[in-house]
Amino acid sequence: MITWEQVRSYLERDNIPYAVEEGRVRVLAADFRLSGVTLQLRVVYDVENGVVAFVVPNLPLPRRLPRTRHELRRALLTLNSYYILGGFNENAQGRISFQIAVPIEGNELPYNTYRRLLVAVLGSCERALPWLRQVAMGALSAEEAVESVAEISQRLADVRSEQALPPPRPTEEVGQITETEIEEFGRGLLEGHIPPPID
Repeated sequence: MITWEQVRSYLERDNIPYAVEEGRVRVLAADFRLSGVTLQLRVVYDVENGVVAFVVPNLPLPRRLPRTRHELRRALLTLNSYYILGGFNENAQGRISFQIAVPIEGNELPYNTYRRLLVAVLGSCERALPWLRQVAMGALSAEEAVESVAEISQRLADVRSEQALPPPRPTEEVGQITETEIEEFGRGLLEGHIPPPID
């Protein structure tokens, strides 16, 4: 069984600053700075529904025009076909989230599994965010965005088999995610590194 204390101890072990929210469900909330954007991660311990969920509840997307809302929904639906454990969702207020939920009962959560879940949630949002932003602004179609995300994911998978890659070039660009930054982040994920949290 996965326990609340276990999840909390893992965040403390990684020196991740978090806030505790008590209510119908218990929540550990932490902010992560990834390539110029801040993502809030919420680890939700929901006894009523029997799951612990790793959630990014609100991707920082631009306000969508009516004509781009349908296209963004198509992009999310197609992207979700690539995921086994989690996926993107749109809530009633139009916010886009990503979530992986794991049953509490009958499951174990070793430290390595916790880290993989954490980096999978952050990595999925990091890879998709630049392209979903463009769809939301009407600059890309759903198909173009999904192809771009899939291409980056394939390149990151190829990195795993290529051991002698040169280090990524530093970038001076501010306010946007570059291909180099995405690749650097991906290499870190493949090696099991979690991005540094915000103090």
